[in-house]
This record gives sequence, structure tokens and C-alpha cells, in this order.
Amino acid sequence: MSLFTRPPAPATALAGPNADGLPAPTSHQVTAAGRLGTALVDTVATVVAGRRDIAEIAAACVLSRGHLLIEDIPGVGKTLLAQSIAAAVGGTFHRIQGTVDLLPGDVTGTLVPEGDAMRLRFRPGPIFAHVVVFDELNRTNPRTQAALLEAAEESTVTVDGTSHALPDPFFLVATQNPIDMAGTFRLGEGAVDRFAAVVSPGRPAFDDEVAVIAGRRGRRQLSEIDPVAAPEHLVAARATIEQVTITDGVSRWIVELLDATRRHPRVRLGASTRGGLAVAGLARAIAVMRGRPFVVPDDVATVVVPALAHRLLLVDGDGSTVAGRDVVAECLHQVRPPTA
Repeated sequence: MSLFTRPPAPATALAGPNADGLPAPTSHQVTAAGRLGTALVDTVATVVAGRRDIAEIAAACVLSRGHLLIEDIPGVGKTLLAQSIAAAVGGTFHRIQGTVDLLPGDVTGTLVPEGDAMRLRFRPGPIFAHVVVFDELNRTNPRTQAALLEAAEESTVTVDGTSHALPDPFFLVATQNPIDMAGTFRLGEGAVDRFAAVVSPGRPAFDDEVAVIAGRRGRRQLSEIDPVAAPEHLVAARATIEQVTITDGVSRWIVELLDATRRHPRVRLGASTRGGLAVAGLARAIAVMRGRPFVVPDDVATVVVPALAHRLLLVDGDGSTVAGRDVVAECLHQVRPPTA
């Protein structure tokens, strides 16, 4: 048994309300949402071989209404990973290529003349889709970054005082190059904090790279992906995730982990409360994919590094997610989980 895993709760745990006062999900709801999440993981993992852990975090983001940032050097499959997630989720899909001259209206939409040009109508931008892949986000200017992320978080676009709702479900997966790459604009702390998790696929293992070079894996597999569920099924799964129980003990442990990042000697600005909410949401999704209507510490341990590492500002000015991962991993090792 894992250090962080406690024995399963009795079956009656399905019947009681969770900490938010919502009724706990039924066994049927947990099974349906868990199967959808597992299907997402299995599908994405066929394209990104050897990194099932990343596929699991991606699926948890989709299920918990979080957005995902994929950060790594060029040429390691960031866009392929993002597109495989989009293909697996299904629904409408748009891809946006980040460039320095991309304007906010190019993403969110603009008012255009209609008829005799005396009237204006709203023309939706590419953000209006169930799944949006924004490639090389940090090659766009800060105004465009802010417009995209504000719209994604609020699920609406406001133009000339009128709000336009984004499709439901909505999921954003963005890619970016490391901050020291030429021609990039570093995402501000508020911008990067809007992503539920950040993952880095890294270079593939030797045998996996051979398969890519030989053409046995990659774009061909992407074209063969079928969506795992209709949009309405994802909406139902997300509602189930929100009903998953987190005990006071696990909630306190999450806050203790947040506090540990704030007190860490290498950290100037630790993880925010929003980061803690992201950990909780992702952990709920992991719990359901593992067949449970409640969160155990092992679920939190699975998600805490990708959920918090990108939110830290370090004393030495190292803004890399890699350095943040080391700090969060230390905190996870030092802060003892609840035992009951």
C-alpha cells in the first residue's frame, strides 16, 4: 500500500453529502465519469508513449474544468500532445498559432459591419470552440495573453458591453517554449496562475524515439483518434467530479503544502489559494478515475507538483517550472499526510 493511500471507505460514503454540501455522486456516476477519464488517458497515451503520467494529468484537467499548459523545448511533441488531447475530447476544435502581431480581437472576436454598414454584429473568434489549442502562447504579446486567459477563466467574452458565452464544455490547452528561448514574452504571474497544471513531455525514451522516426507513432496515430465522448457526457462527468468528497484532513494537508511553499527558503512568492483549489479539483478527478467518490492523500500527491510548480517565484529569480517542481517535491516529502 502506498504511503499516501488509506483503506477504502465503506459503501455508505456514496450516500452522504460532501464538504460543499452537495450530494455525493452515485456509484453509477462515478463509474461513468471514471471510464470517460480513463478512456481519455488511454487515447492520449497511444500518441505520447511512455508518458502516461502526463496523459493522466491532462485528463484530470479536462474533467475538473482546469486548463493545461505544456511547456518544453521545441521539437519534443508539445503540439502533438495538445492536438491528441483535443482529438480525444471531441466537440468543436480550433487551433491558434501564437505570433507577436496577434491581437486580442483575433482570438476573442470583433465587431464587424453588417448590411448597410450602419449596424455592427459580433463575429466570434477562434476561442469559441469546445477545445482550443493555443500553440506557442508566449510568442504573443501580453495584452493578447491576458484577453485569452481572462475569457477562458470566465467562460465569456465581453465586447462593447455585451457578453458572449463560450461553448460548454470548454477546455484550453496551450503550449509554450521555455522562457529563455528567443522571441518569447514571459507569461505574467497572474496569467500562468490561471492554468490548473503545467506539464513537460521531455524527450522520448530511446525506443519510443525510434518508433517516432520509423513512423510507427505520432501524426498517423493522431489522425486515427476518435473522440471518447460527446460534449454532453463531459458536462455530466464534470458535474460528478464537483461532488467528490474531500475530508477536512485532506483539505488541511493541501493548505499545509501551500504554506510549505510559502515558507521555503528558496521561494519569494509561494503558491496561491487558487493553486490549492486547482490541487483539490485535479485530485477529485484522479479519485474518480481510480474508482472512488472521495479523495485520499495519494490523489493529492499525484497532482500537487504539476498543479503548483509553475506558481512559485524563487528568490534567485529562476522562473523555470523545473526549479519549481524541485521545491514542491521537497515540500511534499517534508509535510506528512493525514493518516485517517
